Amino acid sequence: MDRKTLLAFVLIAVVLILTPWYMDVVSPRPQETVNLTEPLPANLKGDFAPSPGATLNRARASNVGGDSGPPAKELVVENGLYRATVSNKNGGSFASFILNQYDRYDSTLVNLIDGVNKNNLLVGFISLDGEQINLNKNWSVIGNPRRINASSSQKNLLFQTTFNGYVVQKKFTFYPMSYSVDLEVVFKNPDRFVSRGEYTLSWNGGLTSSEKNTKDDHTYFKGYAYLGDELLEPSAKENKLSEENQRGQTRWTAVKSKYFLSAIIPETPGLAAVVSGLIEEGRPVFNTALVQPVSSRKVTLYVGPQDYKTIRSLGVDLEKTMNLGWSIFRPLGRLITWSLTKMYAIIPNYGLVVIIFAFLVKLLLNPLTKQSFISNKKMQAVQPEVLKLKEKHKNDPQKLNRATMKLYKDRGVNPMGGCLPLLLQMPILISFFTVFRSTIEFRGAPFFGWITDLSSPDTLATVGGFPLNVLPVLMGGTMFLQQKLMATPGGGSQQKMMMYFMNVFFLFLFYSFPSGLNLYYSVFNVLSIVQQKYLIPDLDMKMAHTA
Repeated sequence: MDRKTLLAFVLIAVVLILTPWYMDVVSPRPQETVNLTEPLPANLKGDFAPSPGATLNRARASNVGGDSGPPAKELVVENGLYRATVSNKNGGSFASFILNQYDRYDSTLVNLIDGVNKNNLLVGFISLDGEQINLNKNWSVIGNPRRINASSSQKNLLFQTTFNGYVVQKKFTFYPMSYSVDLEVVFKNPDRFVSRGEYTLSWNGGLTSSEKNTKDDHTYFKGYAYLGDELLEPSAKENKLSEENQRGQTRWTAVKSKYFLSAIIPETPGLAAVVSGLIEEGRPVFNTALVQPVSSRKVTLYVGPQDYKTIRSLGVDLEKTMNLGWSIFRPLGRLITWSLTKMYAIIPNYGLVVIIFAFLVKLLLNPLTKQSFISNKKMQAVQPEVLKLKEKHKNDPQKLNRATMKLYKDRGVNPMGGCLPLLLQMPILISFFTVFRSTIEFRGAPFFGWITDLSSPDTLATVGGFPLNVLPVLMGGTMFLQQKLMATPGGGSQQKMMMYFMNVFFLFLFYSFPSGLNLYYSVFNVLSIVQQKYLIPDLDMKMAHTA
């Protein structure tokens, strides 16, 4: 690779990194506004799919009986983990869902519900006349409770409405210190007013953003349905509805943000599901609809954090919604997460935990590192002879390759021996990237000073809209020193250019990565430099003695 090619790669990397910042400067994105217009409930098309036209036009479903029902009422439910406001609209929809253990960047608590997704948990069905019915009026609250405290024992909340004189009920059961809520939908005499014996339970609007970097958070917004072993997950596009619908045994439907999740899990598999996505005013909005037989009453709602252990304990493969990285690296990612959280129980600072973890990995890789140094030293020792071969066979590349490989074989040199520790490091780095970027255990985890969130870049200041991140620069500097110590004497200008290129490339690549990843790699590089300082002279003496 010549100098011009390397320079071209560097310039391409610079353009790719700086383009988003430049576009924000010359054409800033408008501030996100919350659309307080109610999203359309998931109507049925044909057998069970939502109507795209109705969704795009934001049309309203007709109220049962032609009125709004009883007066609007909201009740507060607390169970130690959350403080939810439940509205009697739709017979119990969440008007707010505040998580007590998770803060936003502005020190307020995370609220998963806003004006866009208030129209959740809507019940709909096709009447015997073939009319789409959505029970979206205000239902009656049985018992007229004002506040429900489920912090010490489970509590129930019952809503009721009628359609043509027939009763429909929704019963919520809240449990202490649990993100799971049981919901029973009961149709009295359904064969007299429900066509096909089916109804839909919908969640519209997804979840609200909880992160300071709303743009990044939106990239994780998704809607899902899990049928058998197939995961429906349409994308969201600007002004164009993306929709997937399918009949079959439906194990759950769900919507998610980067760190939080809301799922509807039927006690027995549902009949079908619909998932649709649309970008509206810069925000991805996902709607889901679970089709259930009226004879199947109970579902479990999970509304809370994407905590792997908690979600997996539900036993329905809901963890498939989580961003766990490439499948080949997922076991390593889970091992790293488990190790870090166990260490955190002893040392309650994830920054210190990451530093200690880097020490442990360095100790684990020490035997391979020694072999790498030995291989590198052998490569340096034969370089004068390699240069002679290059001069001797400069007009015959094939002879040069054969002669060089014979020389390596005779001297016991493995050209790839020095790369083994780096190759073993790559899966760890990739897993660290996934762990710190999208695992809730490390969301908002501080270290010290300006490093207040190991899951995001450690921005010290912003100059002209450009963030000044410290740890990526430290990582690049330590990487440069390490490569300089490992450089082969007489390697020539091509080796130097490659070294400079790799450092610049990694600096730009890691610049917007989570600070936890940069902290780990920086500490690992410092340990490698110290190891080389003390290990290489010792190896030189041993090799000289052996010779």
